[in-house]
Amino acid sequence: MKLCVFDLDHTLLTVNSSYRFGTYLYQQKFISFFTLSHCLFYYARHKFLGMSMQKLHEKIFQKLFKGLYLKELQKHVKNFLDLELIKLFYEPALQRLQEAKQRGDYTLILSASPDFLVQPIAEKLDVKNWRASVYAPDQEGKLEYLSSILDGLNKANYVVSLINQMQIDYTAITAYSDSYLDLPILELSGKAVGVVPDSYLRKICQERGWEIL
Repeated sequence: MKLCVFDLDHTLLTVNSSYRFGTYLYQQKFISFFTLSHCLFYYARHKFLGMSMQKLHEKIFQKLFKGLYLKELQKHVKNFLDLELIKLFYEPALQRLQEAKQRGDYTLILSASPDFLVQPIAEKLDVKNWRASVYAPDQEGKLEYLSSILDGLNKANYVVSLINQMQIDYTAITAYSDSYLDLPILELSGKAVGVVPDSYLRKICQERGWEIL
């Protein structure tokens, strides 16, 4: 059996799902423009000024999600995906996912985005498995703390544990991502594919002969 691993944001999707969901919440008047602006500021610092993935999630969680009822948020997620998801797919990557499913490959989505966003998208795509950053609720169902962040290294560690369970070789892995932050998983895969890669990953793809989609 082969294992096909897909990043979500800017890979299967043309956008960052968390950013797009935040914009949707603002349009629904669920959050203020002030809150949205702060979240965009933190995202820009991560994207262009080197803010870590961990710090980005901490800032966004505290500003936007902490204290919200998870069930209420999930209702907004459902409405958001019903309205917008079909427009957000990057078709070449989506086609690769569909081809992998048709071959009977083990399909896996690994994303640093929150689990309450990634899970319903993965279910709509009918993938075999998924992992995401975990935003954990308290006993009342309110989001309380960041349980785990699925960065590039954690993605790679999960894949290593998975292939050991599946008893397959690294050469049976194909990994798709847009970001150099996912190099840990791209480098351990038998086939690495840069999907509209950022400038650093594009350079690496060209140097190593990796496919660019």
